[in-house]
Parts: sequence; C-alpha cells; structure tokens
Amino acid sequence: MKGIKIEGMDHLAGQLKRVMATAQGQELQAALLQAAQEIREEATRRAPIAPYATRQNDKTIAPGGLRAALKAAAGRKYKFFLQAFTFTLARLAPHAHLVHFGTKPHAIIPGQGKNKKMRIAGRAFAWLSRVGDQVRTKVFHPGSRPNPFLAAAVKAKRRAVKALLEARVKAAFDALGRAA
Repeated sequence: MKGIKIEGMDHLAGQLKRVMATAQGQELQAALLQAAQEIREEATRRAPIAPYATRQNDKTIAPGGLRAALKAAAGRKYKFFLQAFTFTLARLAPHAHLVHFGTKPHAIIPGQGKNKKMRIAGRAFAWLSRVGDQVRTKVFHPGSRPNPFLAAAVKAKRRAVKALLEARVKAAFDALGRAA
C-alpha cells in the first residue's frame, strides 16, 4: 500500500470549491429572485380590488392597496441555502391574511378589544350604531370566504418557475464546465 500515490488532489479541491461557489453564486440568486417576481406578478393579477377605500388600524387603504403591497425580494444566504420570497407588506395591507384565509362569522362588540385603540374604536362604534335612543350591543359579521390569491399564483406558476430554475442552473454549471 505504500506504493500508491494520488495526484491532482489540489486540482480536485479547487474544482469542488468552484462548484460550491457556483451553487451559491449570484446567477442562482438572481434566478430565484426572478422566480419570486414572476409569482408576485401572477399574485398581483389575482389579488382582489376592493370597490371602495377601507380603514384598518387608523389607516385608509385605497382600492388596489393589496396589489400594491405585494413584493418580491431575495432572502439571506444561510450556509448553503439560497432563498427568495414573495410576500405582502403588512403596513400597506394589514388585511392581506384576512382576504387570503377568510374569516369566520363573529360578533363585533363595542368597547371590547385587545388594546386601547380597539376599545376606543368600540366606543366610537357604539356611538355610530345608535338607532333612535337605543344602542346596539353587538353586530354579527357573517365572515368572508377565503381568496387564496397568493397560493393560487404559486400553483399557477409552478411549472414556469421550475423550467426557469432548471434552465438557469444548467446554464451556470455548463459555464463552469466550459471554464474547467
């Protein structure tokens, strides 16, 4: 066994480093971001537009605010893991999850809430809901059906994203093979 000598280990180690650098490189991160942007565009097309301006958390949300809140961004690299996201900005569309997942039927009771703003809003509701000399003590909201526009966009773009990523990954590794 003493007579066996392996040559080219330094060259092999260099090649492996280049493969790892390509797998974590700019080209693949750009491909992931492009895929996230395609999903965002599809979700923007599918997101509903309210027929009127709404208010939530003391903010007025114009019709189409949900569409404006959809964003795509590259995530952080973590070890050997690349990522990109499509998401809604909560400060622009705090109601996005309610539209996407729907709401159950529930009672709205004046003066109750998780925080001071909700209790103040409940008192304002009690003032606004006066009928003659009576004050309504409850209003029942019938709930809303879910409109999973983001999940539907992911499902609709699944094949296109897969094809895009396969092509870009293949191109990146082919370029690495030609350079070797």
